[in-house]
This record gives sequence, structure tokens and C-alpha cells, in this order.
Amino acid sequence: MAQEIELKLALTHSGLGRTAILERLADIAELDGTTPRRRWLANTYFDTPEHALERAKMALRLRRSGEDADTTGPLRQTLKTSGESHGGLHSRGEWEWALPDGQTDLDLDGLRGLPPLQALEEGPREHLLGALAPTFSTDFERHAWQLELTVTQDGQTAGVGVEMALDLGHVKAAGRETHIREIELELTGGDDLSAEQREGVLWALAESLASRLALRPADASKARRGAALRDGEWHEKTLDTTDTNALLAAAIDALDAHADRQQQDDMRWHDHALAAFSALASRLAASQHPGHVHAVALTEALSESREQGTSDSWMTAAFGQHSLSLLAALRSRGQ
Repeated sequence: MAQEIELKLALTHSGLGRTAILERLADIAELDGTTPRRRWLANTYFDTPEHALERAKMALRLRRSGEDADTTGPLRQTLKTSGESHGGLHSRGEWEWALPDGQTDLDLDGLRGLPPLQALEEGPREHLLGALAPTFSTDFERHAWQLELTVTQDGQTAGVGVEMALDLGHVKAAGRETHIREIELELTGGDDLSAEQREGVLWALAESLASRLALRPADASKARRGAALRDGEWHEKTLDTTDTNALLAAAIDALDAHADRQQQDDMRWHDHALAAFSALASRLAASQHPGHVHAVALTEALSESREQGTSDSWMTAAFGQHSLSLLAALRSRGQ
């Protein structure tokens, strides 16, 4: 099993096309001298009619990839399990393997032998495996950069591998669809360094990206977005005003929902994010936390958007920069 540590960033400027995005990315120092690999990824997600995998916070997919939508190779099967998520930074379990040439359906035997399935009693496990069926799909173009970034530890310079992926495409379910416009940063090396140092590399790269693109931290995986699209609803996170991390998670989640549900829900999720950031700003002010200034800036941006009667005027580079600075402040103070 691989332990996946990644940071997800949603692009908020919907009017920026692929070419313009790539041009802006080319100006970032960390990407200097690198060329991205372009691939087309077609994914089908599976679950039971009762959404057993989703309830267990697991995602099962078959993926076909190729140079474009018409030239794809063999299928790969992946099971992901939920881990920890803090302000867009995710740590998850992941098992992935290639299927034999010509196989077009799930490898149930391979799935059956994985630890999450072995943890079930035989009866429930076989019932689950027999009930799996396609539930939604994601199709997108990926530009991937393999980066070797550096970090200094005790006067010594060490390398940290990072895969950066720009995904542009669609999630489709139940006759509905929504856009995929995101960047994922995943650690692929530097295991001899501390978790703080390795994660710091991701945050530093994210800040460089935010200097060129309007973006924000995101928590919702493609699988979660597909499930919400399938069900036609997004489940709201409760605002726990005693927990700064919970408030931040609620705000990020609400902005994820706003991106996918604005047409159906108007300003509902925008206002939920505003309430979460406002409560967070008040709590940080009470403790004289240095992140307070960034929480206030985010609250003011959403408030001005509400006053203007627009749902997207807050989607600026400054919003993304304040979001990342707030996350960095919370991490550094152990909040």
C-alpha cells in the first residue's frame, strides 16, 4: 500500500483556458526547465446501490489512460481509503494495479485480498463484491510535472520529489456534469525528512502557484464530487465554533460545494463559507493568533461579494494567497 500525501488546489478563474493556464505555469521558478507529460484519463467509479464504499470513505475506480480520448491503454484498478485531511492536505491509503490486457471489468479477486476488504466478515464481503456497479465517471486531460525540489536540514540540502498534476475535464453522473479544474501536488520522495519539512515543500510550491493563478485549497475528491452529483445534493458540515480546524474545513468544504452547486443552490454555500470564515476570524482574534488578518481578509472578500449580489467576485489571486497564508499560520501554531 502507498501512503498518498497530496495538496489539492481548485482553480477559480473559469474564464482561463488550458493554453493560458500553461503559459502562467511556465513562469513559475520551480517548473523551470521541466516539460509536463500530457495524458487523457477516463475513470469509472464503482459502489453498491447502498453506497457501501462511500459510507466507509473508500473509492474504487477503473482508469484508462492514453495520449487522447481515442488512444487509451490497459485498465488500472485503484482502491483509495480515507485518511486525514487538513486544509486541502490529504493523507490516504491507496492500492493500484494493472489489469490483464483485454479485461474490461473489475478484478474482484485482487480487490478481495486487500486489507480493507479482508477486515470484513466473509458474508458481508462477498455481498459487497457482488453488488458493485458503475456509479459515475470522470474524464479529464492531465498535464503532469515530475519535480525535484530542495529543502535545507541542519545545513544540508536534501531533495524532495513532487508530482504536480493539472487536471481539466468533467465529472458526469445521472445525466448531470460539472467541471474539473484543479491542481494536485503529491509528495513522491524525501521520506528521510520530517513530515513538517516534506509538507512545507508542498505549501511553498502552492504559494508560487498562487502568485500566478487564482486558486484556493480544496478538500473534495473527484469521487466525492461525483457522488454528490449523482445524488443531487451536498451534505453540509456543522459549524463547530470551538474548533479552528473544523471551521476551516467547513469553509473549504462550502466553497467546494459552491463551485458545483451554485446553479441549484444560488448563494447557500457561499454564505455557509462566509459564516465559517467569520467565526474563524472571531476565534483567532480572541486568541491574538497571527492568522487572524488572513481570516478577516477572506471574510471581507466573501462579504463584499454578497453585498454586490455576485457569487464569484471573491475568486481572485489575493483570496488564494490569503487562504494559503491562513493555513500556514494555523499549521505553524499547531492549531
